[in-house]
Amino acid sequence: MQEFTLEQIGMQVTALQNFFDQVTLIDPLAQAEVDPATLRATGHADAVPVLNADGRGWQPILGEDTGFVFYQNIQVEQRPFVLAATYFLTADLPANDREANALLRLLGQYREEMRRDYVTGVYNRAFLDSTYRKKVAAAACAGKPVSVVAARVNEYWNLLREEGTHAADCCLNTAAGILQLAAGPDQQNAVVRLEDGIFLVVSVGTPAAKLQAALHEALGESRRTFGITLSRRGEFTVSLSSADWGEAGSWDLMVAL
Repeated sequence: MQEFTLEQIGMQVTALQNFFDQVTLIDPLAQAEVDPATLRATGHADAVPVLNADGRGWQPILGEDTGFVFYQNIQVEQRPFVLAATYFLTADLPANDREANALLRLLGQYREEMRRDYVTGVYNRAFLDSTYRKKVAAAACAGKPVSVVAARVNEYWNLLREEGTHAADCCLNTAAGILQLAAGPDQQNAVVRLEDGIFLVVSVGTPAAKLQAALHEALGESRRTFGITLSRRGEFTVSLSSADWGEAGSWDLMVAL
């Protein structure tokens, strides 16, 4: 593991900034970005991925931008840190050959895959936190109605315990399909699997009461059945609760309601 003094790490960061768009020093234990000149925390940092035996690793950027973050374990003044260097693939970056275009397509597919719940195909919590909440906050500041409806599949835990993962997943898939049809296109509303048997339907432009009524009607008119085995079928129920941004005044409080 490379060791640096305060003066050396400052010079290293300055040198890397000539080649990368962002260079940050991370305290992995505190999950905080630190000032290379003082080693004092300056803000929150995302969790560092698992690094290899040499203390190195990388991951693609999954937000609206496309690029990579490269990580390396180092020591500064005998304290462990991670050096993170970010390189963005800008839209005007020449990419005329097949390999470059294939890489950009692959990264786009990977980013979309990582935004989706692996069981139901709806959006996951990572998408909600990294991308959609920014859209929601901007819409609320512009005066548009922002609402959220939580949909709890009541039978999920009993199914998981008594019938197994396959039956519970089939139940979730059916519920997700009904919610997606009722919510409409992704451009208007987002259906997110929050955790286990809980979904969120987030809307920009529709009041919470109206959105909840539409979901309640769709669930009531749909066949809420799923396959447990080839010869057995089950039925599920869904509990709904809703909140408007105006009631809470913030994203976290709105979701908590």
